[in-house]
Amino acid sequence: MNHSIMIYSHDSPATRENWNEMPKTIVSSSVPAGTTSYQIDHSDTSVERDIYYSVTLLYPTSEDTRFLGSNTLETPVWEDNVAPLFIGELSATFDTETDKTTIDWEEGVQDDDLTINIYRSNMAPESIDSNTLVATVDASQSSYEIEVPFGEHRQSWYAISLQDSQGNEIMELTESSPVSDPVIETTISTTTISGIDAERYVDGTVVISWDDNTNNPNALAKVWRSISGPIDSLDDAEELGITNLSNEQFTHNPLNAQDEAWYAVTIVAAWGSEQNPWHDERLFADENSQSQPLRETEEEVEVVVVNFTSSVMTTTGQRANLSDGAMISLGAMHEGDMIVISTSSTVSNISCQDIDGEGTSLYSQSDWALSFSANQSEEKCLGLIVDGADEIGFILTWDYVETVVEDDDDSDENGNEQDDEKESSKGRSGDDKDTAATVILTIIILALLVYLLVMMRTSEYTEEEE
Repeated sequence: MNHSIMIYSHDSPATRENWNEMPKTIVSSSVPAGTTSYQIDHSDTSVERDIYYSVTLLYPTSEDTRFLGSNTLETPVWEDNVAPLFIGELSATFDTETDKTTIDWEEGVQDDDLTINIYRSNMAPESIDSNTLVATVDASQSSYEIEVPFGEHRQSWYAISLQDSQGNEIMELTESSPVSDPVIETTISTTTISGIDAERYVDGTVVISWDDNTNNPNALAKVWRSISGPIDSLDDAEELGITNLSNEQFTHNPLNAQDEAWYAVTIVAAWGSEQNPWHDERLFADENSQSQPLRETEEEVEVVVVNFTSSVMTTTGQRANLSDGAMISLGAMHEGDMIVISTSSTVSNISCQDIDGEGTSLYSQSDWALSFSANQSEEKCLGLIVDGADEIGFILTWDYVETVVEDDDDSDENGNEQDDEKESSKGRSGDDKDTAATVILTIIILALLVYLLVMMRTSEYTEEEE
């Protein structure tokens, strides 16, 4: 029989009695006879509803709406192509003690139909990649901990999304999407350089050096320069170039040499299981970023002008002129040798510090010379000549050689010492005798004095009795 199939949608169940009066929408009126299924495409529209469908047969002059079989739904079908939207902030914090990153979105969603998907990317994401899913949790949760495997040093961005039971999920990201700031997750002990230093050579070349303990042979070093202060951010720093980190140095020829410049080194590398190199922009004072400046310009040496000339001479024949900053070695000197520091005119003070130990000194005031023996324990003179506002400092050093006595001389000396001891013994014996005589004489004199005093007292008593 010639007929076609009609498909309707409606908000409430259909019956023979209410069909004519109920509101309904024709979904299709041209489905060929014999067709057993039909697909409705909602891709161009958003739907989120409970809906009923009915199927009738349309003949040239009539339509079969008796609903004798199962040509109408008794329960609605839930149609939903609207993805749930999460509104809120997302943060990610790595704990170096537990090696875990905590993802926190402050507050969960109380809806049994929803779950939360957590994604991780190693670069700032523009959209969510379903292959980067790391966890799915109940929507009522407000945080989640991710354990970072050992041997990783990575930069991560985390994002979350809501997903309903129909699988609807927003994968596109906007400015309001819950995406964390980048977090560095490290389970490797050494991921940066240490001991950064910079040195200027005579030709003006600056060599930046460092210690590399990362054990990452493919790592690259980016070298930075600042003329405004220590580098704690790369925003205002000048990138000088890039080199292999294992080279442990970088040469720079500044075109605009400054009196003060600071240098820093950062690392570009892939670590652990990560395949893509990334730039670690972290800066640590005195490790990979200088806290003290380097002078790139040639230092101006101030010439000290004084109104006198000075020199040093020794009894060994050494002689040299003295100037500010001079360091002079006087060579070997022996017992009895003298050192003389002299000036062309009388000066306020000539002194030698630490000459016989720390804190010791020799000096001559209002004079034109200072002389002293070479036999000084420190064998050096930290010299200073002062005359009013004029002064020069210098260092003198020498090697004092002890006199070595021959064995024959030692025997003679021993014999002489024995003779001296005999004579000394005789002398002491004579002295002892003289001392004894003196003591005896003193005792006799004292005894006579006592006797006279007693006699005088006795005479006084006799007169009083009479």
